[in-house]
Amino acid sequence: MAPYRPAMQPAAQGQLEALGPLPRYDIWVRIDPAAKQQVTGWERVQVYHRGQDELDELFFRLYPNLPRYGGSMSIGGVAVDDQSVPFSYAAESTAVHIPLPEPLPPGGTTSVELRFDLGVIEREEGYTLCGESQSILSLPLFYPVLAVRDERVGVPLWHLEIPPPHGDVAFVEAGLYQVTATVPSGIVVAGTGTVVSTTLSSEGEGWTEYHFVGGPRREFMLILSPHFQTASTNACGARVTSYFLAQDRATGLAALHYAAAALRIYCQHYGPYPYRDMAVVSAPLQHYGMEYPGLNLIGLDLYRQQRDDLEFLIAHEVAHQWWYNVVGNDPLNYAWLDEGLAEYSTYTYYQARYGVSAAERLLEGRWRIPYRYAVEQGWDTVVNQPTSAFDSYNYETMVYAKAALFFDGLRREVGDETYYRLLREYLARHRWSEATPSDFLAVAEEVSGRDLGALYRQWILTASDRAPDRKGEGRKTKEANP
Repeated sequence: MAPYRPAMQPAAQGQLEALGPLPRYDIWVRIDPAAKQQVTGWERVQVYHRGQDELDELFFRLYPNLPRYGGSMSIGGVAVDDQSVPFSYAAESTAVHIPLPEPLPPGGTTSVELRFDLGVIEREEGYTLCGESQSILSLPLFYPVLAVRDERVGVPLWHLEIPPPHGDVAFVEAGLYQVTATVPSGIVVAGTGTVVSTTLSSEGEGWTEYHFVGGPRREFMLILSPHFQTASTNACGARVTSYFLAQDRATGLAALHYAAAALRIYCQHYGPYPYRDMAVVSAPLQHYGMEYPGLNLIGLDLYRQQRDDLEFLIAHEVAHQWWYNVVGNDPLNYAWLDEGLAEYSTYTYYQARYGVSAAERLLEGRWRIPYRYAVEQGWDTVVNQPTSAFDSYNYETMVYAKAALFFDGLRREVGDETYYRLLREYLARHRWSEATPSDFLAVAEEVSGRDLGALYRQWILTASDRAPDRKGEGRKTKEANP
């Protein structure tokens, strides 16, 4: 575990020894923004089989090939334990299927090497999560990532779903990372890890190698620009860095202030932040944000036209460092579990910074009023459903607002002290694993000593069934299975 220690705070380094076997990624990538954003790379992944049966195949996801990302990733070759093997594309080319030369027994390990090439889109403006826009190149999941294999569903299932246009896209098991990125000198690079060194590349003058390491984290991403400026401070034992464009310096400094404040508040209420670094980065995401381990992307519009929303969004994204990263979950089938908890964490943030009245105004304006409107329009639905069951009209209201109202109801029912104690216990039990709604409910009931079934059914498992009308008809309800 020695290579990964520099990425972890001293108090969190013991978590490395306590980990079960996680995938280990060694990645080498060359990024040439002048060549149509061409990315070429090679990776070696140590795979540990934690299942109960023999494993005769592997799948790696190629997330840039999703329509949402709009990239083009291809595989140039695959080897298993130094033996070249055939491969094929699957799941509409968003995955690669690798048959294993020999079945892998339970508890066994194997080494998989993949060569890959990636081309990404270029836009002058607009939402660009994967690609180049406004002088910023964003590269989430730019490498083949081991797919999640679920054995809790009877017959083992590889998660190869194609996500809908709304919602998050990546379901990734926590892993350990060492990444070397070769880029033209003069480009500033941020990533989901700690930079342990920068050196001149063996390619010659004009190229620099960034060497990142990452303790356990859900995924790795890079974002870079020749125009990034930075400012840093310290909070909760971590170095917090804000990356921003020159014209946004004042807002970039404000973003640093908000991120550090959120980190301090969540450390106090949820538990220590595990990494040595955290970044908040301006990105071509319009007025949206996106969370990554130790790195929070914030849309450029919030640095400019919509500055009033900057603090809220940063508070939301920083909360994901606990709820999505340290405690993971399936974002395609249980999106509300991390999104609702990260969303409601902003109540904790505003209460700590500005008092109860400010937090209550947030509660009313951001969650109660939108939810009441959704009910009146007939858009209410069961929260505990796959992302594909929602549409653009009700996804955010259900998965964010209605789920936040569940956590608000939980806090009020059990009291503040018990609420934060059960969240800390949930974190401790499911650290670096993938929790389910049942896991959360079990911890909440055990710690609180209460039967929370009625509250859970009210907000998560049932929905009003009133069609949009203006006659004031009574409301029916429909209920889903847990």
